[in-house]
Amino acid sequence: MPYTVMLVDNEAIIPRGLMCLIDWKAHNCCVRAIANDGVDAVHQIQESPPDILITDIRMPEMDGLQLCGWVREHYPGIQMILLTGFPDFEYAQQAIQCGVTDFVLKPTTEGALSAAVDKACQRLQKESRVQKSLLLEQQALLGELIFQSRHSLLYILNKLNDLHIVLPSYYVLSLEVVFRGTLEECTAMLQQAQEVILSCCEGHTVFLVPKSDTCCYAVLSLPEGIDPAELCISAVEAVEGKTDFLLTIGISRLHKNPLNMQKAAREADDAQKFALYSSQPSVMRCEDLPKLSEDTASALWERLRLVESALENHSGDAALKNMEDLFQLIKAQKIPFSSVCQIALLLQNFCVSLLFSHNLPAEQLTALPTGSMELLENSVREYVTETLSRIGRTEENIDSIIYKVKQYIDQNYSTNLSLDALATMVHLSPSYFSKLFKREMGENLSTYILNTRVERAKFLLRTTDKKAYEIAEAVGIYDPVYFSKIFKKSTGLKPKEYRERSGADEMERKIKS
Repeated sequence: MPYTVMLVDNEAIIPRGLMCLIDWKAHNCCVRAIANDGVDAVHQIQESPPDILITDIRMPEMDGLQLCGWVREHYPGIQMILLTGFPDFEYAQQAIQCGVTDFVLKPTTEGALSAAVDKACQRLQKESRVQKSLLLEQQALLGELIFQSRHSLLYILNKLNDLHIVLPSYYVLSLEVVFRGTLEECTAMLQQAQEVILSCCEGHTVFLVPKSDTCCYAVLSLPEGIDPAELCISAVEAVEGKTDFLLTIGISRLHKNPLNMQKAAREADDAQKFALYSSQPSVMRCEDLPKLSEDTASALWERLRLVESALENHSGDAALKNMEDLFQLIKAQKIPFSSVCQIALLLQNFCVSLLFSHNLPAEQLTALPTGSMELLENSVREYVTETLSRIGRTEENIDSIIYKVKQYIDQNYSTNLSLDALATMVHLSPSYFSKLFKREMGENLSTYILNTRVERAKFLLRTTDKKAYEIAEAVGIYDPVYFSKIFKKSTGLKPKEYRERSGADEMERKIKS
């Protein structure tokens, strides 16, 4: 984007002349504002600060040097160029003290103004690179504190000082966008949400720390007495009113020790996950999370015990029914997400121990997802269902299952045979069924289906006059090129070559007989 320029002069003819004097576009700049004097410039800068300020010195009410002094104090990132018809040492000295980039004598020339503008642009570019580098280092340090804090307080304080991070008291915010779209779209939505939170927290120090494609942390420096929820609610309302996604924010407790940042992030995550119980995700403070009463805790453990008892007794219907009751209670009582994860982990461990007690391996079980309540509940349900399925089967049952699938494939090789459909047919999860089939057959399901189709194609090539593409379709392969490729890989011959060799072999057999 081009750099924005503000021209300030109490003589209207001067800004008009400056606008025409050089090709601003060629310098990657555009004149966005013109002010009549210093006071007018201050008002306009407060509304929309420019990148470059070009101002006359001699002006009524507030002269150019006073304006530059005010800009340096309030907007130090603005590059300032002074126009003057008085080449006086005192003016130059004051200009340097105000941090002016350059000053140009009036009447100015195209070359002098171009050189001053280029100098300002180069400083802006350099400051941008320095700022980006500093920002990356700040994110890296705060990310280290959040994800793996292993340093002493003295080391952390020195690093914070070196990177100009001032956190006398802070909150950690956990932000997540809710958007059912592609990963690229979700990433763009998160960037938009970050811009909104920065805008709503303007005037306060905010550091963004990446977490995932849809989540991030924001470390917000706030003094005691200021409620971060109000800022976050403003952000959520802005997002809901102007975008296609929803924003959920969890807020940690107030912390003062930077070594507590990992704890603060967990608090923020707990608060953010709480919004998953609501149909309207918004803002939740860690302090506002409900505490488990003794009655609620007893009810949770009772339902958990009923699930485990049903599993031990191989009672699938009772196990699933009690598990549904368990999750209904969790949602009704708004149990913190971290506590729900612990309950799910207990169920997982019980399933593993039950499998071991039946001399069954548990390597098929995968780690519990922690992205959302829905994912966690579905994963636990699959654990329970799969455990019931495995402990209730003998070797004879397994043989019967594989025989049933093989028979179905042999009779329906020309149709679309998907892993999901075949697994559903024998009431197993796709992942477990795939591993079971390979264990029993010694080859992958997809390889078995492919070999079955090739064998049928070989028979049709030997016994019919159908063309290769017709045979490909007849065995369920609708791409003739792919059919020829996999046929040759399996037999060493193309379909045509196989047919010719089979015909020659048959003729030789008849002659010999």
